[in-house]
Amino acid sequence: MNRFLLVIFAAGMFCQPGWAQTKGDDVSVIVRSTDESALPNIQIDFEVKRADGTPLLDAKQEDFRVMEYDAECPILAFNAPLSTQIRPTTIVLVLDCSGSMHDNIDELQHAVGSFLDAMPEGSRVAIIAFNSSIGLVCPFTTDRASARFAVNQLEATGGTRYYDAVDAALKLIAGEKGRRAILAMTDGFDTESRIETVGPLIASAREIGVPIHTLGLGMEDMLQNVTGFTVTQDMADEVRRRQLESLKTLATETRGQYFPAKNAGQLQAIYEELARGLKDSYSLTYRSDRTLPDGTLRPIRVFYKQQEQAAGEAAVYVRGMVVPAQGWSWLFLLLVGGLVVLAVLPGRLREHS
Repeated sequence: MNRFLLVIFAAGMFCQPGWAQTKGDDVSVIVRSTDESALPNIQIDFEVKRADGTPLLDAKQEDFRVMEYDAECPILAFNAPLSTQIRPTTIVLVLDCSGSMHDNIDELQHAVGSFLDAMPEGSRVAIIAFNSSIGLVCPFTTDRASARFAVNQLEATGGTRYYDAVDAALKLIAGEKGRRAILAMTDGFDTESRIETVGPLIASAREIGVPIHTLGLGMEDMLQNVTGFTVTQDMADEVRRRQLESLKTLATETRGQYFPAKNAGQLQAIYEELARGLKDSYSLTYRSDRTLPDGTLRPIRVFYKQQEQAAGEAAVYVRGMVVPAQGWSWLFLLLVGGLVVLAVLPGRLREHS
């Protein structure tokens, strides 16, 4: 519970609009994901974009600085989009196959097939499909044919458990290392999830450092009956507005992007854009001065050249017990050792009596 509150508190500090992207005069650095599993070495995946939104692909390691808290950290490894080194990504696709997708399921299958063809070489993908239930239709695999086969078997039926499906994706990807992402699409309102808001999903995504890219099909223009009851246009507009805001919030506050598709014909272009975004990202690994797994959220900034206003910002959650920055004092450690001895000694004495 304390860990959850810590994540929520940090979210309040960092999740103001643009928290992961501060624009400078020429470029923006956008942090997409982090991985602290090799602590004290921490990996950051990020994009660099010009003012017109086009990606900058040829920056060099010496163009960047990394700050954790207020201390500059050494960069140990660096990969640019134009590097010849293969940089695979671990991806979970969350796909809506509820009854409302009946007329669009073929387009979705075709679009996902294009994404699988275009994703970075060596990437691993898993696929979660949802309607009234949630199913892992394809475990993590590098076999694109197997993933495509699983997608092509989907049928549209049932209700919508979007939030629960995203939660399942977060649990699935939490144990994976390296560059990771969740791509979650839906065409309607969440009607059956046990999770009622995006708050817990945002907290979980921030804790493990994974971006959630959301895709809303037909939701910008959609007016429909909600939960089977006829509603007025004002009521439908309000429900639609809240759902749209939820998708946008889930994306922006986890360092992802929200993609609206007015119709199924736009799905392929969006999935191809997502695949390009994975290929256009940079990756660097820096060494933290704080080497202990101390259970803290560490603010980091990635600077491009000398442009202080072009820093990409994020918070890295490092699992473990909370430890003072200066470490435990010898007196505290001595007291803990004494308590351990007192706890163990009676049992030992009984064994020898």
